[in-house]
Amino acid sequence: MLLLLVSVIAGFALARAIWPAPRQWSACDPVRLAVAPVLGTGLASVAYYLVRLVGGGPPVSAIGTLLLFSAAAVGAAYLRAPAAEADPLPQGSKAPIWMTALAGVAAALAAISFLLMVAAAPHGEWDAWSIWNLRARFLFRAVEFVSPFSPLIEWTHPDYPLFLPASITLFWHGAGEESMRVVALLQAGLACSALAAPFTVIRHVRGGALAAVTALAIAGGSTLVRNAATLYADVPLAACMAAACALLVLSIETGRKEPAIVAGLAAGMAAWTKNEGQLFLIILLAAAAVAWRHIPYLLAGAAPMLAVLGIFKLKSTAANDLVNSANAANYGSRLADLNRYWITFWGFISESLTFSHFLIPPVLVFAVWLALVRLRQPVPRTRWIPLAVAGAQLAGYFLVFVATAADLDWQINGSMARLLLHVWPIALFGVFLVSADLTPE
Repeated sequence: MLLLLVSVIAGFALARAIWPAPRQWSACDPVRLAVAPVLGTGLASVAYYLVRLVGGGPPVSAIGTLLLFSAAAVGAAYLRAPAAEADPLPQGSKAPIWMTALAGVAAALAAISFLLMVAAAPHGEWDAWSIWNLRARFLFRAVEFVSPFSPLIEWTHPDYPLFLPASITLFWHGAGEESMRVVALLQAGLACSALAAPFTVIRHVRGGALAAVTALAIAGGSTLVRNAATLYADVPLAACMAAACALLVLSIETGRKEPAIVAGLAAGMAAWTKNEGQLFLIILLAAAAVAWRHIPYLLAGAAPMLAVLGIFKLKSTAANDLVNSANAANYGSRLADLNRYWITFWGFISESLTFSHFLIPPVLVFAVWLALVRLRQPVPRTRWIPLAVAGAQLAGYFLVFVATAADLDWQINGSMARLLLHVWPIALFGVFLVSADLTPE
């Protein structure tokens, strides 16, 4: 658990090293702290993967590498700190006390719900047993590292990247046991990032009132909390995606290149979390074309994680079930089957109407919201980036459903809610980014 804390400190220091700030607490630091669990978990997973699986070193060397990364990040942040904030972030209007209190109550209830769910099912649910924690157990117990990536257990998706399993394994080596409390704490920290990254950026860009509504909307639905308690990789992926999208918007709004570099790093970590994250990175780069000067900074931030992902893909012999030769041979027939489009379309519609178990479907809630509050006028085109990214990501998932060789009804029923969760924080961030002000700025 101390290593978990070290990783968060390392993530915060890494954000400060890339995006310098004075040595005292800075106005930008809430944003850096919001993305610290994402960056810190990524550092832990990279330390474990490069030292243990690539270098073949003992577990203690992976822990030492994380500590070395942490010390280097803290040292770089200290040395790069300017004497004063060069260009402070804009401060929006403050939220009324009742709105802040309501958002705080929602966050507290979400935390209590998470604790109750984890206490009831400390090992999570099916994908945690069969993929993420299973792979972490292989790595923790293994003398050699062939078994977790064997095609003989292709139902565990051996081609999935190691953001979550490798970080869990490193923390287990620190604990000396396969502690599920460590996994739960890791998930809780990443769920906080999924909420805090949109909240802190909206607070600076649009003001406290819209930030409070953003936090209330994200924490108020049960889906984020429920999926965090399942111990799947979907909440970590949602956190990486939310951090990347929020930081890119902040970079564009402030004209600073440094948040875009951190955004690229977070997007690279999304690619290192699940294969869906690789689609997200491509979409984010394409969406950034409306502010094309930021694309080199995104690529610079993503480059280290893409290098690690490239090593993993080259060393792993497992093929992705969507692109293996047996599946690819039938793409044409499935993509030409209009019935598959119809089934997938209604799968999206039905899930969107029940997503997060609100009393009223979220699609209707936010349609009414925009109709009543209306858009902020004028809306710069760059502020449409989060909604464009969320829409493009869902369009990609739609095509994957149509093309998949798996039973379509089973695939939709088993994964649709989790795929919508990936874009949930981004979509809410986008809605409130383009909304009219609730209070005068």
